[in-house]
Amino acid sequence: MNFYTYILLLVTLNIASCSSTDDPVQQERTQQNLPTTIEKNVSYGSSAQQSYDMYLPSGRNSNDTKTLIIIHGGSWISGDKADLNEFVTLTRESFPDHAIINLNYRLANGSTFPAFPNQTNDIDAAIQQLVERKENLQINGDFALIGFSAGAHLSTLYDYTYDSDNRVKAVVNIVGPADFTDPFYTVNNGFNFLLNSLVDVTAFPAGTDLATALSPAQQVTQNSSPTINFYGNRDRLVGLSHLTSLEKALRQNNIPFESTIVDGGHGNWNAEQYADLQVKVKVFLEQYL
Repeated sequence: MNFYTYILLLVTLNIASCSSTDDPVQQERTQQNLPTTIEKNVSYGSSAQQSYDMYLPSGRNSNDTKTLIIIHGGSWISGDKADLNEFVTLTRESFPDHAIINLNYRLANGSTFPAFPNQTNDIDAAIQQLVERKENLQINGDFALIGFSAGAHLSTLYDYTYDSDNRVKAVVNIVGPADFTDPFYTVNNGFNFLLNSLVDVTAFPAGTDLATALSPAQQVTQNSSPTINFYGNRDRLVGLSHLTSLEKALRQNNIPFESTIVDGGHGNWNAEQYADLQVKVKVFLEQYL
């Protein structure tokens, strides 16, 4: 090898080295340059209802950027992610360094499509898709679920029963039904009919006590995630007895939890009360997510 060939080889190697994505300085610059990204109606399944809106922060990276998944309510048969657009705005302000997903799921129709376990399957499918895309999206694959009403029930039920990979690190439960064995529901003569209409019984082992299987308070284990709860003291849809059952189960299994009883009904609280909720959620998730 002559002198000029040797110099050319050194220059080529130096250029290749400087352009490598393995260079930590280059990686840091790339991460710093990632802009805020918003994608609406991202599909995660074959149904039009299986979609989410995604809000990715600027400067995100696959080591540090955690994800909050917001799940709407609607008695498992109605509701839409658009119902929580204002809450998404507040959450983005509280968590500017987090990715935020506003999730839709397939709604039960009372005849041909049941809620359970299809809706928890939808949460799982969305999470699996996000995990598969995490390097491309530059998120780290850790999640918290923030659910309202039926969405809070689905969030706690998914975490306590179906999150076998422990992707979910914390749950925010806002007026979620927690115990279908509670007399608050069972004294209603039509309750069992309603529950059965929401369930694909073929998806559960024969003889399953559906009320127990679908009650987050009855499914808490030592593997459940830390949970923060918010309930109204004048809620006619979900009584405070649900919170009592849930707290008892969390305590028995040594799962960290916090609870706030809000002066009001089923989540129809004022701006000051929701501001207090946001502060408490931020402190809680900073500790456990």
